[in-house]
Parts: sequence; C-alpha cells; structure tokens
Amino acid sequence: MSQGWVVTVASMFSLGIIFGTSYSFGAFFAALSESFQAKRADISLVFGLAGFLYFIAGAGGGIAAVRFGPRIVSSCGMVLLGLGAMAASQAETLQEIYWSYGLGIGFGVALVYTPVMGAVPPWFTTKRSLASGIASAGIGLGTLLIPPLVSFGIANFEWRATMFYLGLSAMLLGLAATSQIRMPQKISGISQSLDGLSLSQAIRSRGFWLLFGICTVAGPSLFFPFAHVIQFARDQGVPEVQAVSTIGLIGIGSIAGRFLIGFFADRYGRLVTMGASNTMLACALLIWFINPGWFGLATFALWFGLAYGSVVALFPPLCMDFFGARAVTGILGLVYSGAGIGNLLGPVGAGALFDHYGNYHVAVAISVFCALIAVLFCYLLAQWKRHSQPAMY
Repeated sequence: MSQGWVVTVASMFSLGIIFGTSYSFGAFFAALSESFQAKRADISLVFGLAGFLYFIAGAGGGIAAVRFGPRIVSSCGMVLLGLGAMAASQAETLQEIYWSYGLGIGFGVALVYTPVMGAVPPWFTTKRSLASGIASAGIGLGTLLIPPLVSFGIANFEWRATMFYLGLSAMLLGLAATSQIRMPQKISGISQSLDGLSLSQAIRSRGFWLLFGICTVAGPSLFFPFAHVIQFARDQGVPEVQAVSTIGLIGIGSIAGRFLIGFFADRYGRLVTMGASNTMLACALLIWFINPGWFGLATFALWFGLAYGSVVALFPPLCMDFFGARAVTGILGLVYSGAGIGNLLGPVGAGALFDHYGNYHVAVAISVFCALIAVLFCYLLAQWKRHSQPAMY
C-alpha cells in the first residue's frame, strides 16, 4: 500500500474514533437529563458547546498542523479527547460536564479533525475525491459502531463507567491511528514548499468566503439531528434499541455517501455535487417533518446520512481545487470553523424550541431553510469559479 493510502486509512480510523465518541452523546442524553434534572436545551448545550469548539478551534488546529505537522497536532487532540470524556465521568454538576466534556471533546476533535482531513488530499491528484471520501467515511463508521456500544454500556454498567472507558479507549486507539498521519514532503525529505496560496491570500478571495458561507449556513441542518434524533425516537415510543439505531443508520448512509461521492464529484463536478447534496439534506429533513414513525425515522436517518457524508467529504478537495496544498490544513480549518456556529445554534436552538413548543417542527423547518440557502451559495460559488478559475472543475 502506498503511503498516501496509509495516511487515508489512518485518517479514516482517526475520524471514526473522534466522531463516534462525539456523536455518542445522544445515547447519554436521557441519563444526563435524569442525573442532573435538566431541560433539553441545557443538555443540548453540552453537545453544542463541544461542536462549536471543535469547528471554531479547528482553524487553530489546521494552522498548527501547517507549522508542526498533522501527526503531532492530531495526537495531542486524541489525548485531550480521552481526558475530557474521562473527566466528565466524574462530574457532579452539569456545569462540570460543560467544562470537561464540552472543552475536552471540543478541543480534542479540533486538533484531530482538520489536520487529518487536510493531510489526505495532497497525496493525490486523479483520485482526490475518492481518497477524501474514504477518509471521511470513518465518521460514518464511528457513528455506526460506537453509539450502540455506548448504549449497551449505559444499560449494563451505568453512564459514568461507560463514559470513562469510552474516553480511555478513544485515547489509546486514537494515538495508534494518528501515529501514521503525515504530509508528503515529510516523507520524501524535500524541503520546498507545496504549491498553492498562502492562508492570507486565500482568505482575501471571494471563493473562500463562499465556501465558508456554505459550511456556516448548512451547519444547523447537519448537526442538530445528532443531538436530538435518539430522544425524538424515544418520544415516539420507539423501543430503545431501535431508537439508538437511528444514529447507526445515519452512519450507514454517511458511509455510502462518502464512498459514492468520488464517482459523482469526478463525473459531474464537485460544486454541482455539493449543491445536490445540500438539496438532499433539505429533502431528508422533510421526511422527519412529515413522517415521524419508525419507518419514517429510519428512512430519514439513511437519507440524511447520505447527504451529510457527501457534504462533509467535499470540503477538503474543494479547498485543494481552489487554493492548492500550500496551506490547505489552515484554510480547511477556517472553512470548517463556520460549522461551529451551526453546531452550537442547531442542537441548542432545537432543544430550546422543543422546550417552548413541545415538538421539533419549527427546528426542522428552519433547518430545511438553511440547507436551501446553502444550495444558493453553491450556485454563487460556481459563478465565481467560472469567472476567476475557468480551467478548474
């Protein structure tokens, strides 16, 4: 296996660990609410804070990876991730959960996500979309496998022990994966810089801000279901095993989206595929709105996962297309920081709207609208590309 594919597989495992850990939060939702007698908006803030931090601080993680290399930075992130979950297992108040889980998971994911995603595209030319899709498929694998294990642990060993061993396992397995992450010139010993724009040059372009806009406005649509869909399924009377499995179904759809994305993006163009993926996201959320039964939820989860996986997998190769490899981890980190706003507002806003109205109808409607605005931004980005970079796809 070539070194580029080694890095791709290592990135896939790294992403599976960090997002499997983060997206297991839905399995802890009921236990935390009962333990601390908290409303849904208050519990959702734990997930929202972590997500806000790992996307906002991801910009710093990407910039640090340019300076120190993605292996060192991502390994530090795995340590923070594990320590955060282990500290949360000992929390006596909800505020302590905010500090331990929110900060630990938030900064931990921030130091892993962008460096490992940004390390993959520079290894490839003709198979860049495919490689990025395979790497980001780890998010789907983690979402599929880890939450059911967490649910089993909570049912049999209570939530504190489960969270402690989740953190310990994530740290040890994650360090094994991040030890294989590196950039091309670090292997070859070549000292010259990679081609492309500097970070400051990139952020002065309209293309950067349109990419940032897509990531920001799609954020609520992409992330609020991860915090609420399990609890929503419980509200509908869905049995516990099936309720938790909705996250796993999102993972299955996400894996499919990330593997299929390479074919469609290389055939029809990455921007066209990004617009189509956000349209699919809006349609998936409508299924939740229209049909809340188990069959409808399962259909929503698979379709949502397909759209989510496609959207997330396209940002790294798009950054490479427009800005080159020179500062790709830093640029990608800044683009992804837009998602932090949506990851905070989406789950917390949905929880607050549920506490006020007793349902998720308004939250889903807002999320559909956000996804459609992201489609409009894709169109504007395509217009910018046509006039400023006519030779690029």
